[in-house]
Amino acid sequence: MKKLLTLLAAFIFFVSGSASAYASCNVVSIMYHNITNDSSRWDDYCIPASVLESDISYFMNNGYITMTASELANTDMSYLNGKKVLLLTFDDGYSGWYTDAYPVLRKYNAKASMYVVGSKIDHYGYLTKYQIKEMSDSGLVEIGNHTNKIHQTPFELVRNLYSDSYTFWDIVDDIRLNGERLEAITGKRVASITWPYGYYTNALDQAVKDNLGYGISFSTNYGVNVYNGDASVPFNRINREYSTTSQSLYERAESKF
Repeated sequence: MKKLLTLLAAFIFFVSGSASAYASCNVVSIMYHNITNDSSRWDDYCIPASVLESDISYFMNNGYITMTASELANTDMSYLNGKKVLLLTFDDGYSGWYTDAYPVLRKYNAKASMYVVGSKIDHYGYLTKYQIKEMSDSGLVEIGNHTNKIHQTPFELVRNLYSDSYTFWDIVDDIRLNGERLEAITGKRVASITWPYGYYTNALDQAVKDNLGYGISFSTNYGVNVYNGDASVPFNRINREYSTTSQSLYERAESKF
């Protein structure tokens, strides 16, 4: 009888292990930048709060659940299998995110990830330490890394810095410093990053994950993600421009799976 129970337990473990190995979920990661109700500023990188609200409502009504980036990376695939996940990611840390986007999240109890350029904190047009802390404490917003000073460097120079062995670890150190700054503000570990301009190298992305303990990263490569628990490669994202509707955005994302 004891031998039979042991064999049965082994069989159950094998079946559940095999099932989780093939588990996957569809992940749409939308990339937002500034949110403002100033219509003169609406463009490919700036939208009104009403558009964000429309996006959240449309995707949720069509079966998507919202998660933060690190929540996705740390959730067991047995739960995620077959689900449709919406990652709302916001780059740069503009002040409009607190005044115009954050109330929308609270209204829908929707989760999002805010990626902050550390050197911009407390500067005009950007988030303050107190705003970052409040949003982090809400449980709806993950505060992530968008580098400290790298994003103030022109793209061509960034590309050269990434490929130069002499500056490779300077880049990692810039990211580390920003993570420490954000952790001091929020009291929470920073565990995800969006790469400035979406540009990265595989070696640099892996170094950040190995040395800083980051579990998930994002590029600006256009597309969606079929996630099976492996976050070793930066996630694709879809930029949210003003000139499209929420329905069109949804249909565009669905067509990529």
